[in-house]
Amino acid sequence: MVFPVGFDEKFIVRALVRKREDHDGLGRGDKLIAVVPEGYEKEQKTVNAINSIKSIASPIVGEENFLILEVPTNNEDIILKIKKAIEKNLTTDRTIIAVLSGGMRPLIVATLLAIIGIKDTRTRVESDFENLSGYISVELGPFLAPYNRRWVKILCGLLEGKSIRAVAKELGVSPATITNELKEITKYHLVKPEQPNMRTPKYLVTPAGKTYLKIMESDCVET
Repeated sequence: MVFPVGFDEKFIVRALVRKREDHDGLGRGDKLIAVVPEGYEKEQKTVNAINSIKSIASPIVGEENFLILEVPTNNEDIILKIKKAIEKNLTTDRTIIAVLSGGMRPLIVATLLAIIGIKDTRTRVESDFENLSGYISVELGPFLAPYNRRWVKILCGLLEGKSIRAVAKELGVSPATITNELKEITKYHLVKPEQPNMRTPKYLVTPAGKTYLKIMESDCVET
């Protein structure tokens, strides 16, 4: 998890304890990166916010897995430094949760640009409403995936319960071609193998895959 930190820690604390459908809260071994401007120690409110977040998170993930990343605020180096820190601290599942609810606006923008540039990850962006009435949570995969009409037809076929062989026949290609396409589609987490150990695994369309179909204005999902 990566998050810019400003004067108020409440949004970050809410994100730390939040239950997610596919990620059941913080656990041992998770890594947290708090992004702050260089010289943040001069601002007592920021120091207090960091200490509050750390007191909650460190006992769960481990002191060594809580990183305070100081970044410059005057050029593109800020983006590269955040990107390198995230890449260096990726966990084995290569999942990134970016909480963009607090901190200086340049840090929020830089964090978003940094995670967009990291390949082969599953990235979710979250941001809380200022009145604490709720939050948005969006996977980036559907928005980063290329415009591909064949992918749309493959995803629609899977949603309709068709086999890889049936989808291949409809598109006039070999099953091997569809399998190769699915490997690419999986990189954006639009599908997931239901039975990955089978010789020909069955794929399921993920919520991110349905979002992709909506972006592509496909009529096989409700908008």
